[in-house]
Amino acid sequence: MNKPDPFRVAFVLAALTALRAIGPDVAPGIGDIATHPNELIFGFFSIQLFGFLTVALPRWIGRPITPAPMLWAVLIAHAAAFAWGCIDLDQAGFLRALVTLSGVVLLLSVTPPGKTAETLPILGLAALHGLIGIPAFLYGWPEATMAGLAVIVLICIEVSNRIGIAVLAVARERAGYPKLKPVPTFIALPQRVFTILALALWGLGWNAGWPALAAFVFGVAWLVHIQPWRIKPYAGCVILAVGLVWKRLAFLLLALKDLDIADVSPFAVIHAFAVGGLVTLAIGIATSIVRKKDKRSLMPSLLADIIYVAIASAAIARVGAAIDFSLYDTLIPVARWSWAVAFLGYVLFTLRGAIWPPATTKV
Repeated sequence: MNKPDPFRVAFVLAALTALRAIGPDVAPGIGDIATHPNELIFGFFSIQLFGFLTVALPRWIGRPITPAPMLWAVLIAHAAAFAWGCIDLDQAGFLRALVTLSGVVLLLSVTPPGKTAETLPILGLAALHGLIGIPAFLYGWPEATMAGLAVIVLICIEVSNRIGIAVLAVARERAGYPKLKPVPTFIALPQRVFTILALALWGLGWNAGWPALAAFVFGVAWLVHIQPWRIKPYAGCVILAVGLVWKRLAFLLLALKDLDIADVSPFAVIHAFAVGGLVTLAIGIATSIVRKKDKRSLMPSLLADIIYVAIASAAIARVGAAIDFSLYDTLIPVARWSWAVAFLGYVLFTLRGAIWPPATTKV
């Protein structure tokens, strides 16, 4: 067994947090509907994002994150906060918010001034996310939960616009299609502006109907331009496309709700964003990173396919339960068990490269 990379430790911690937050009700403290929103929003996504940045940031700035012991110190602190959550989730959440801020400070400190423009949008949003987590746990401020969700959705959009589209572009070229052209400014700029505006209004609890509708329309145009259907089912590519579609669907549901066009439950919007968009994309991007580090890029994997089917099932079941409450008791167990299968598989998939290194170096 090789020494695990920092990103593997972060992804495993994130998976364990997700399992504790929305696992099947098999033990006390697991799948608690009263605590799982904050544990997911400020726990799972925070450590998942940190793990992603330990891989992505060195590429963006052109040098490794140093000193390495500080990187491990942040991970150890995250692990300690997770463990403390078995005793007191609120205290652990507050500590995790502080650890998140410490991680952002570390990453900002290693970013050269000339590279700030590339990293500041995501690192700045990560810092804001950590700051919002403090009152969420210290004071039980319900508005902080929604604000934190809106910020992490925006972070995910920024990340997927960089990583997701890059993976799909590679798959598109391998399928024999011409190289993907940049999204035109008249689509990309309004899509980004209306997305930020809609999420800001939604996170503050204000009416986001018209900006959400505009974000949906320009988001669909953005999606049509990158043509995600023009790919073969290479490993991880389809689930990334599914996550991108979920994000557009979530904006549509938000628009329909806030414009009083349809009687849409707010929980349908929340879970379309959170499970359908956020978690689906987080798993898709993370498994893409793991594949590349394991020298198995775009190679088929039965375990990965099981993970993708399970998280897709969890998203459909959870949003379906919110749309049709009469199916709640039927669909929620499906969502919980699908979630458990997805994240147990995710742990195994993440650790596989450290425990069983690939036999060849062929990519």
